[in-house]
Amino acid sequence: MKEGNEVIQDKFKVFMMLTIAYAVFIFYLSSLSSPPSPSDLGFLRGFLRESIQLLEDLGLKFLIYPFYLVYLYPDKFEHLILYMFFGLLLHLTLRNSKNFSKYASSFSVLIGTLYGISDEIHQFFVPFRSPSATDLLADFLGLILAQFLFFSYKNVAKKASSFRAGMN
Repeated sequence: MKEGNEVIQDKFKVFMMLTIAYAVFIFYLSSLSSPPSPSDLGFLRGFLRESIQLLEDLGLKFLIYPFYLVYLYPDKFEHLILYMFFGLLLHLTLRNSKNFSKYASSFSVLIGTLYGISDEIHQFFVPFRSPSATDLLADFLGLILAQFLFFSYKNVAKKASSFRAGMN
């Protein structure tokens, strides 16, 4: 049976491979002159239309504004989502490392941002693409959102654990 340290190293290796594969996927998307866009899919338009109608019917029209921003800037939303998943993978990788587990969130944002900068520089050399500071901002916000999700999950899990302990 493997000892605790060996299990952590195995998890680190798996998450490292997944993170590298995802970074290669982002690089591949950046190398396309015309990358595919989820906004091209018809079901998303229908889903958004139905969601907006439901919110209006419930008197929650103010909740429509984030949908409107997604509609106005779908490419920025795509960057945010892509880098949110990248931030999640980076965090899991670093959390299972020997040296960086204590600072997984900070280093995830730092490494992800540096990768986002290199991604924007890469797009400078791709026909019909150009680097964009607003894309980089969306990447950064996606990385921050990922760390916020981890922080929230950790706090909810801690409260649930203390609640269960109090029930016994």
